[in-house]
Amino acid sequence: MYEELSQWLDRVLEGGLPENAAAVNLNIYEEGDGGWSVQLIASDRYDGEDDSWACFEVFTTGEDLYCWEKDYPWEEAEEDLLEWAGRYLEEGQYADILKKLKAVGAGFVDGDLHILYEKE
Repeated sequence: MYEELSQWLDRVLEGGLPENAAAVNLNIYEEGDGGWSVQLIASDRYDGEDDSWACFEVFTTGEDLYCWEKDYPWEEAEEDLLEWAGRYLEEGQYADILKKLKAVGAGFVDGDLHILYEKE
């Protein structure tokens, strides 16, 4: 499933992000019946002490989501997404766009964020 996520991220990031983007987050959603989806948002701010930075969107993929079907607990879905996103940051075609930002996070839209990358 990493390959499909990678292709989706490539397509989303191909055109770049807004100049005022400071950080991105991958919002995970439970779709029910074993379905999961991810939306990418860019924010114009980042605060490592306050997850609310991800609420200030300057870009979103909106309804253009990456979806996968696997009937497992939410914790495992989150673990998979974190692993795939981390791998994309290492080897993805547009990882350099993400690494120019202050941070890259991921997590359930109504849960805690996990920071996968933070610029030093």
